[in-house]
Amino acid sequence: MRLEPVDYTNYKKAIEIQKEIFPEEDGTLNILASLDRDLFMHKTGLFYEDDQVKYYIAYSGNEAVGITGIYHYDYDPASAWLAWFGVLPDKRRRYYGEEILERTMELAKQKGFETMRLYTDAIGNADAIKLYEKLGFIGEKYSAEKLSYDCYIYSKNLHGGKTEPWNNRTLELSYQSELEHIPEERKREILESYEL
Repeated sequence: MRLEPVDYTNYKKAIEIQKEIFPEEDGTLNILASLDRDLFMHKTGLFYEDDQVKYYIAYSGNEAVGITGIYHYDYDPASAWLAWFGVLPDKRRRYYGEEILERTMELAKQKGFETMRLYTDAIGNADAIKLYEKLGFIGEKYSAEKLSYDCYIYSKNLHGGKTEPWNNRTLELSYQSELEHIPEERKREILESYEL
């Protein structure tokens, strides 16, 4: 399993993969912002929190099989957060998800993080939740914000120690949802402004 960083040479492929895996959640703006936050804010006039997100296309041999990412919050510098992790629909049930997640955790550990965390919809991601639990993640209900979905936070200590729970601290997830719901025409305009 190889994780290829998303950059200006492959961002369109990353956007296509993300949309195929998550058809209900458009990560176009997140991926564009990951290329250069300041440029993104200049081109769009939108604020994007500096979470230092980095996305990766997952390859098995020369074939793209999924996407993953890592970001962090300044107020929680010891934790890496999982971003847009998923396997393409026609590649599922082949253990790619486990390989991608394990490789992502290795990468987070190499970057010096102590804990891997993620948030997810408990209803829509039952298979992913089974994988998180299989790999030792501990889940907890998130209710610090009113969201339109049943949110859980999963955490795992990357060094085999005791996993510290998130303890329902706020994440400002409602802001992230706003980026996903910008009108399609505006997203197309923004994407066209990135044409190199």
